[in-house]
Amino acid sequence: MIRKAFLSVTLVLVFAAANLSGFLPGEALAASRPTRGVFGFGRAFTPFSFEDPGGKETGFEVELVKALFDSSVTLVTRPVQWDIIPVELASGVITITSGMVKTEERAKSFAFSEMATFPLQVRLFTKTYNRYPNATFLRGQRVSVEQGSYQHRLLQNFGGINIKTFPDKVSPIKALFNDEVEAYCGPVQNAYYYMGKLGYSGITTLGTPLGITELRIAVNRDRGDVLRMVNQGMRTIVENGEYDRIYRKWFVRELTGDESLKLLNAAKEATLSAYTPYTRRTRGAAVLSATGQVYKGSAVENSDKALTVSAMTAALAAAVGAGDIEILGAICVDADGRPVDVTPDERRRLIEFGRGILVLTYDGEGLLSGKMAGEGRPPAAAPGPR
Repeated sequence: MIRKAFLSVTLVLVFAAANLSGFLPGEALAASRPTRGVFGFGRAFTPFSFEDPGGKETGFEVELVKALFDSSVTLVTRPVQWDIIPVELASGVITITSGMVKTEERAKSFAFSEMATFPLQVRLFTKTYNRYPNATFLRGQRVSVEQGSYQHRLLQNFGGINIKTFPDKVSPIKALFNDEVEAYCGPVQNAYYYMGKLGYSGITTLGTPLGITELRIAVNRDRGDVLRMVNQGMRTIVENGEYDRIYRKWFVRELTGDESLKLLNAAKEATLSAYTPYTRRTRGAAVLSATGQVYKGSAVENSDKALTVSAMTAALAAAVGAGDIEILGAICVDADGRPVDVTPDERRRLIEFGRGILVLTYDGEGLLSGKMAGEGRPPAAAPGPR
């Protein structure tokens, strides 16, 4: 297999010995001189790490890893085929990689970041006009998938699916668009990136994710110095907002003025049906899905406070009830139709459906603007076994 030579793009970083402590065996000598690391990543893991048509390395994780280090380390970037990375990481040819799922077996060979970089969902996609209530209705139907991938295994475990495999990531999506299959199975972010590049519309996700897995940064086991900087760097960029900036750039579809106004008007309408005899705090909410549909919700109070349903919870329930859970934006308004902040519980409910859901409020100039539901929070962990 041909390996591409090291690219000239280099971040000049040097670890100062005075800033490092608690080295693992063999690190003290390395700390006394400039330290060099090699960042190896999959060159075709779009949109996380890849090379653009001009050969420039780019992607969410490429930007993220570069943001972790300041001017104290020298990091050489190395885009390669993914199957080469575990071997080179174990041998020390590369120092650090991204986009790796932590397993018991891998944890014996590599050191992993404390914090996940991204919770990756694998979902089923169908045509908007041919949506199914849930995945069980696809049993016996044709579903396209990349051969040998994680999502391929998920489909096999689900059972009863007429699986149509393809040797690459793009062909399965094209098969759905061309009505060669009834559904496509793949990671959400990869799918939307390729659909955007191909100009495809009229495709949406279906029901509950088939799988959720955490992507992490992996480091050569002998490089505890780099691992410590990765962990500190992740905490820093989450706290200073750099993680959110990179996330929003790659994964959030900004709302148009018409969509924002549509959400606001729907939430105002929802206040008319609110039932709030105890607090008299009328609330209406609305959420916008990727299909373009808006779902309304009204606050419903109960004499037992624990049984009260917030307007935002009701709006989300309406979207889930319609099987339309790819949420792009949300808003909550008071009795006068003014946007109000969502509560911490409501924010957590929104984050379940996407860190990048834009929650609308008025900015300093009185214009509607969106703030990500998960802004300022660490990347959500993937629950359960994986």
